Amino acid sequence: MTVVVPLVLGQACRSFLREFLDRRKPPFGTVSSAVLLMIIYTTFCDTFSNPSIQLDPTSLLLVVLIIFAIQISFMLLTFTFSTRSGSGFTPADTVAIVFCSTHKSLTLGIPMLKIVFAGYQHLSLISVPLLIYHPAQILLGSILVPTIKTWMNSRQKEVKLTALEPV
Repeated sequence: MTVVVPLVLGQACRSFLREFLDRRKPPFGTVSSAVLLMIIYTTFCDTFSNPSIQLDPTSLLLVVLIIFAIQISFMLLTFTFSTRSGSGFTPADTVAIVFCSTHKSLTLGIPMLKIVFAGYQHLSLISVPLLIYHPAQILLGSILVPTIKTWMNSRQKEVKLTALEPV
């Protein structure tokens, strides 16, 4: 009811309202960002205002380091597999694979946690890794964009030069 029903209803309404929405151009991007911010804010407040969370700074730092290690490992793994010879992926495909396959959103994760662990007294503690994972992927992505952009541009130039060479 929390995840699937809104998704199905949205897809069903989309076919009926497409022309109307194309004419009106509602600010879906702004609304989407505001809703995401509200979900993150309420989850953050629920998590850290809970007196039974009992999360000391050392444990929190350890969770942060583990999450960054997992995120970097996933990104390296997807990059390695998508750049292997014979994979058939273009440099642009590789960038999409690296970022899209490793990024998960709080908008899906938090409702799923609330469904799976409904009534569990330590739900706040369980949501801490997800609260850290989302900003970690944004931070790592923003740090890696210049490097990956340079790599992609150089690879695309190599592909173009190779295509121009006579066989």
